[in-house]
Amino acid sequence: MECIFCKIINGEIPSYTIYENDMVKAFLDISPVSNGHTLIIPKKHFENLYDMDEETLKQIETASQ
Repeated sequence: MECIFCKIINGEIPSYTIYENDMVKAFLDISPVSNGHTLIIPKKHFENLYDMDEETLKQIETASQ
């Protein structure tokens, strides 16, 4: 499945990256609610939060700190 976040991960849509590793990417929101509003997404596509494996969730948590 190709979603907007997959396109960001694949470099098809530009983003201002704050943090990145093999599993997740954190970048500034294009329409921020407040200054510094950052999105953290997994590099692997998941339909929803409940489909994510434990390691991916850990990586998102680590990136948020």
